[in-house]
Amino acid sequence: MSTQRAQYEITSSEFVEWIAYLDEKEETPTRQDVLLGNIALECRRSYVKHPWLIKLNDFLQVFEMPKERKRTWKEKMNSAKGFFGTLLSSYKDKK
Repeated sequence: MSTQRAQYEITSSEFVEWIAYLDEKEETPTRQDVLLGNIALECRRSYVKHPWLIKLNDFLQVFEMPKERKRTWKEKMNSAKGFFGTLLSSYKDKK
């Protein structure tokens, strides 16, 4: 879908919700991450003396933000709305 078509078909509030959703979804491991982690796990287990000590979580990347930076879904949406509101007002001022 082109950007122009998306602008006509998606409202700004729906766009903001998608941004918040994708931002949150990015932090969770996907099925592909787990499968690749399993491959790395089994490869590594073949080279160590005690293979049972190695766990899958050692190979999954964890995206943890510091506690002071964690935001709720509503805070993310309000932040995005504020950003796009500022963008829109600066665009109107230029006209």
